[in-house]
Amino acid sequence: MNETERLIIEIPMLPPAENSPNWRGHWAQRYKASTVYGYAVYLYAQQECMTNDLPVFDRARLDLTFVFPTNRRRDEDNMRARFKPGQDALVKAGIVADDKPEHLEMGTITFHVDKRLAPMTVITLEELKADLVEKIRGME
Repeated sequence: MNETERLIIEIPMLPPAENSPNWRGHWAQRYKASTVYGYAVYLYAQQECMTNDLPVFDRARLDLTFVFPTNRRRDEDNMRARFKPGQDALVKAGIVADDKPEHLEMGTITFHVDKRLAPMTVITLEELKADLVEKIRGME
């Protein structure tokens, strides 16, 4: 295995708008949308792990790239909230030990515009070594 473990998972959909803190609708719609997205992340994550034979990430950094068909203003905090079912699915799939801060560091969120690829979520997980984790915590 590499010195730094890295896993890239491409999901051919965006996190559900129903998970946005600004969304106003019935809870059942939110539940259904979250379940569908979480299940998609779970399946694609499992497939990627079987292909690459990776262990569980005990301490990982999560970077997200969202691919949209059009260029307009996007809110990082809103997209982070929308991704929560995906984050839970990574834990359920057994790829990340837990989504608590001591196990999962939220990294960067980037937006990309590409009509051919959109809609897509690109999840990048990178194992954080113990010495790097301590260095990051010391900077806070």
